Amino acid sequence: MRLRKKLVNGQEYYYLEESVRLEKPKVYSVFLGRRVPEKSLLGKKREDLLNTVYSDLLKGATRIYLSKQELIEAEKRRRRYAQKMKKLGKAGTEERDEIDAINFVYTTLSTEGVPITRQDAELAYRFSQHNAKSLRDENLRVALDMVRGLRFVKGSKPGLTNNLVLEIHRIIMAEYKEKNPGAFRRKQAYIYLKSYAQVEEIGFRPPAPDEIEKKLDELVFWYNENMGKLNALELAAILHLRVYSIHPFDDGNKRVSRLLLNKALFDSGYPILNISKDPQPYFDALVASVERKEDQPFVKFVHKFFVEWV
Repeated sequence: MRLRKKLVNGQEYYYLEESVRLEKPKVYSVFLGRRVPEKSLLGKKREDLLNTVYSDLLKGATRIYLSKQELIEAEKRRRRYAQKMKKLGKAGTEERDEIDAINFVYTTLSTEGVPITRQDAELAYRFSQHNAKSLRDENLRVALDMVRGLRFVKGSKPGLTNNLVLEIHRIIMAEYKEKNPGAFRRKQAYIYLKSYAQVEEIGFRPPAPDEIEKKLDELVFWYNENMGKLNALELAAILHLRVYSIHPFDDGNKRVSRLLLNKALFDSGYPILNISKDPQPYFDALVASVERKEDQPFVKFVHKFFVEWV
């Protein structure tokens, strides 16, 4: 925000202005008068102007952890990204979507210990379902399943159901029959941190198997109630965090959580977010939130990642 002095009919007047570069530059302003107000009143005028910008850009979306200024910055970047994609045209947009999808598949699997290269992810992306059975490389088939999972999420209707969560798991874990793809776990889960020195359980234990369905029901209800009300970044980050905390499956929980994070972003018109591109900060923020039972560290991480990436 900046103070601006204007000359009107020979008289000097002061305005507080905020310039926002969206599809087109837009200037928001608040009239201050003949003199610059004292500090306390100027602070109130700044808040009034911030509220005006927030209401216009985000339609008054509710928020929990992110400030209005943080959300305004994210929204500006989202709109600029959409405008850039529009200028690329259909062919350019499809090429960018392909690159983003390949990077997502490669990063998501490689951070989970699946030994694939980016070229493997690219090959899987371009394989058709008809010739998938000819793939002898198990890791390529795993990559192909992740491609299918991403396409399934992108093509799904807005909103969430338990069956959709189960279907995502069934698709992406199809190669791991021993992990019961598409079914909730039936034993207690434990989350471990691995280091060169040791393998250590984190200070949080997921719920017992008989609690999973109820907790997922509650999460699905929460998501559907808040979709279109809570801002998209917090909605997506909290969805990821709570699915991971429930740990509903024998394996693949982070993969499902990342796909659901992007499902929430797609539902709100946001682009794909390759959240585990830098694995260590991602894991640090995730574990910090899970152990403390505080959403804020992970929500802040998702916002920071989005603003720096888009």
